[in-house]
Amino acid sequence: MKHSKYTEANRAAWNAALPYHRRAMNETWDRHYADPSFIWQQEPELGALREIGIRGKDVIHLCCNNGIELLSLKRLGAGRCVGIDISDEAIRDAKERAVRFGIECEFTQSDVYATPTRYHSSFDLVYITIGALCWLPDLSDLFAVVRALLKPGGKLFIFEQHPFTQMLPFDVSVRQNRPELSESYFHEGEISSTEGLDYYGNSEYQSPLSYEFTHTLSDIFRAILDNGMEIRNFQEYEHDISNGFAWVKNTGLRLPLSYILIGIYPGDLGNA
Repeated sequence: MKHSKYTEANRAAWNAALPYHRRAMNETWDRHYADPSFIWQQEPELGALREIGIRGKDVIHLCCNNGIELLSLKRLGAGRCVGIDISDEAIRDAKERAVRFGIECEFTQSDVYATPTRYHSSFDLVYITIGALCWLPDLSDLFAVVRALLKPGGKLFIFEQHPFTQMLPFDVSVRQNRPELSESYFHEGEISSTEGLDYYGNSEYQSPLSYEFTHTLSDIFRAILDNGMEIRNFQEYEHDISNGFAWVKNTGLRLPLSYILIGIYPGDLGNA
């Protein structure tokens, strides 16, 4: 497959990371979901989801990790809920937790670029959240998948880390919260690493080789528009959703750390 060099490497890296995530967070996640009123999403995401309407809508979460967010969308009243992730271990956790707490969601292990065609034209909402886009080498191919999944009139919802953050050092508490630009905004090609991916417990371990990619806002916008979708709303936020930029608050600077983008697939109007 076209992108398998990168996606299969990342599959191995995330499979290796999941035992560390379980060790750090399983007890917390299970305690939360034992409360039937618990919802993972918070503001500003929660308000944006309620504004576009989630109740009764069929939703697919691409790069869903262990399903925590999708389980909450079901509790918010969504209709059919499907989660796709490349990590076998993440999907295993998602399935087990859905059964444990009686939340009706369907989880499928798949490379997002090879999302099964049985899901095409089936969803009112494609949901993408923090930590998805940076692992994907080609946004145009990604949003071609998004378009294929949406019903005409269906919406795209992205709540992601802002591309501006790729220029900032990750967690500089040891450097007295001194702000600095450490990387370029425009960066071509992949960034390979064998550093661990335990952003919950911060365990240090030797990870299988993984690949990340930097995408500018214009990359994201262009890939969406080139695939026949429209951007209906875009909002930037100071909220840190990455577990790595808490230090920014101590600088007094108001920086864009996350964003919400809402798009729509109007249907094949261009061919009418």
